[in-house]
Amino acid sequence: MQIIPVIDLMNKIAVHGKSGNRDEYKPLKSVICNSANPIDVAMAYKERGAETIYIADLNFIMGNGDNFEVIKEIDFVNKIVDIGVKMREDLENIKKILNKNDKAIVATETLEDIELLKEKDIVVSLDFKNGELLNYSLDEILSHVREDTPLIILDISSVGTQRGINVELIKYVLDKTNNPVYVGGGIKGMEDLEICYNLGVDGVLIATAIHKGILDLEEIINRFGDKYAKK
Repeated sequence: MQIIPVIDLMNKIAVHGKSGNRDEYKPLKSVICNSANPIDVAMAYKERGAETIYIADLNFIMGNGDNFEVIKEIDFVNKIVDIGVKMREDLENIKKILNKNDKAIVATETLEDIELLKEKDIVVSLDFKNGELLNYSLDEILSHVREDTPLIILDISSVGTQRGINVELIKYVLDKTNNPVYVGGGIKGMEDLEICYNLGVDGVLIATAIHKGILDLEEIINRFGDKYAKK
């Protein structure tokens, strides 16, 4: 199971995201990095063994500028990047700044052109809020995605809260698809990672528990990270 640490970018710095209330996000404070400079945060992740990181460009998602130059500078680790793709033009824009092994995220929160789900080399984010998938039905999404496209179960209302994962939601999605599945939002501690691993989840997105020192990134990568395939 892959451990994928997260960077939320706003105004060219890393911020602490909580429950999707983006206007209230504050500069990141972390036990693994003394700086909210996203380059430093990404390097701290890499130094602890992360092979892939997740980046969200909150400015572009909110329609208020972008952080593309910063994302381009983070070229020393593989990335999956969410800029809030709506239409094909957005997907083409983000692909221009990605490296060969990076992938663009297409997320249900912002997506308008559902045909984009059929693209190769993307990651699809299933964005849930209070248990409901935003803007689409799950069956509608699954009927469009390729069989090898990874899916993220992103519980937006739980992001940054450490309230724990929504096990029933994860089981519900896993029962409906054989696609690779990642889980993000609300990771509380080691028990949540064990549950995800035992359910056969392929990867977990995590930030708050790492930055607060509740989970040691290097330790959890060593414990789970060499087991990418489903059991």
